[in-house]
Amino acid sequence: MGENCPMQARIVDEMTITMRLDQLISGLEIACPDAGTDLASVRICDITEDSRTAVPGSLFIARAGTRDDGLRYVEPAVECGAVAVLADESQADRIELPPRSPVVVLVSKDVPLAGALLAERFYGDPASKLVCAGVTGTNGKTTIAHLAHQMIEAAGVRCGLIGTVEIDDGRERARATLTTPPAVELSRTLATMVEHSCKAVVMEVSSHALDQQRVGGIWFDAAAFTNLTGDHLDYHKTLAHYTASKARLFARLKDDGLAVINSDDAAANDMIRACPAGAQVVRCGRTGGGEAGIEIEDESIAGMTLTLRTPGGELHARVPVFGRYNAMNILQAAVIAQRVLTRAGIPADRQRTALQSVLPKLVLPQGRLERAHGEGDDVRVLVDFAHTDDALASALGAVRAVLPQGAALWCVFGCGGDRDRTKRPRMAGVVAARADKVVITSDNPRTEPPNRIIDEVLAGIKQSDRRRVTIQPDRSAAIHHAITHAAAGDVIVIAGKGHETEQIVPDGVGGTRTLRFDDREHARAALRERRFRIHTPPAQQQGAASS
Repeated sequence: MGENCPMQARIVDEMTITMRLDQLISGLEIACPDAGTDLASVRICDITEDSRTAVPGSLFIARAGTRDDGLRYVEPAVECGAVAVLADESQADRIELPPRSPVVVLVSKDVPLAGALLAERFYGDPASKLVCAGVTGTNGKTTIAHLAHQMIEAAGVRCGLIGTVEIDDGRERARATLTTPPAVELSRTLATMVEHSCKAVVMEVSSHALDQQRVGGIWFDAAAFTNLTGDHLDYHKTLAHYTASKARLFARLKDDGLAVINSDDAAANDMIRACPAGAQVVRCGRTGGGEAGIEIEDESIAGMTLTLRTPGGELHARVPVFGRYNAMNILQAAVIAQRVLTRAGIPADRQRTALQSVLPKLVLPQGRLERAHGEGDDVRVLVDFAHTDDALASALGAVRAVLPQGAALWCVFGCGGDRDRTKRPRMAGVVAARADKVVITSDNPRTEPPNRIIDEVLAGIKQSDRRRVTIQPDRSAAIHHAITHAAAGDVIVIAGKGHETEQIVPDGVGGTRTLRFDDREHARAALRERRFRIHTPPAQQQGAASS
């Protein structure tokens, strides 16, 4: 939302756009209560939901947030130059403007949806110029989106990417701040992709984004559902609402769109029911019986050999990743890629050749079972984003399946503060059941005391299992403990933060502060110390320590 207009007011991209207000809202469920306003005389050069970025000619969308009210920021937006304000029609009378103010007030029954439609129109309907594929679900969104992106580009089609880790707009890659950006930023990014000659985009679509209509201006050519487990209940309150929010993606499929469904998940039919009547449904299952399936021939920590049965034919390859859930991710990514490539005009034989050639070279996104160890290390350290009980079960189960004989599996994990508290004991139970050694630590405690979070985590571990548990609230010390105390050959999974490079901790006065923190950096530092201890005689170690 924002409060003050900064000195360095945002310049409206490289795309200089000006639209008449009457044309911008024409045909949309947006009205101007003042019937005498000459909308044709008002020129809009920018749309924003953040008053701090308003510039002369902005239309400010006063959208209600989960913790704040957009109407609070109308005055700052106007001070920065906003010439029009969009508000909920039931709240419009709360807008206070000076008498005879030239600022136009617009109203809608659904401000988030109206804002998304305005953004698409303002930026030239970029979604309609791209083959759009969306991925939703509790876990696996990032991996599927990244894998599909690699497969599509391998066939020579320039493809944008929007997700938790990064945004690729066709020219450069930038770190993402949200899984799915706000509607205005999303349409602006899609327009940049079009400008950079992208023909398609694969995006992660979160339940928050669906509930808040961030993709309300987009119709999808393909949509994938990964799975649904208890998460984000601090926001959704009930699993039913969480499920319904995920299903909204499939209601946004084009009439001839494709739904790629993990049929092994209990919520699969909820997603299928939301699809339009003409949509094609491809059920992907590990258990067989669907339109697409997987066979894992062999598996090790170095990778697995797969046969993928897809609508475009069978694919067979050795892939450099492991884990049965990753096999499903690859399958769903391949089915999405086939539909996107077909819509982009790529013949079936060329699709098959491209997919067959890229499978052995696939790269998982950052922080997804990412290796922190090197060739000279006698333990293996994997950093993973798993931060739900289901994700932890999948990640630890995958590692357990390829664990060297006699090796122990360690897991370092914590739970985020100010988030869904119901999953804390569940996560602990999963880790205790699958790991031999458990180190409970902090994740992003935010405003909560770390020890209180840890107490709630511990409630999920049986008293008889606690002898295998070490508690260390300092995350750096927890990582160091696991790596320096592991035996040669052991495998350590550091879970929860994955690609993240910051930790959000209490500031001591009821707020938070953000620290630089990367699990991978701390793991590598501990591994260097371990190598030093192993390869350096005790006398030399003592000398190095004293110096």
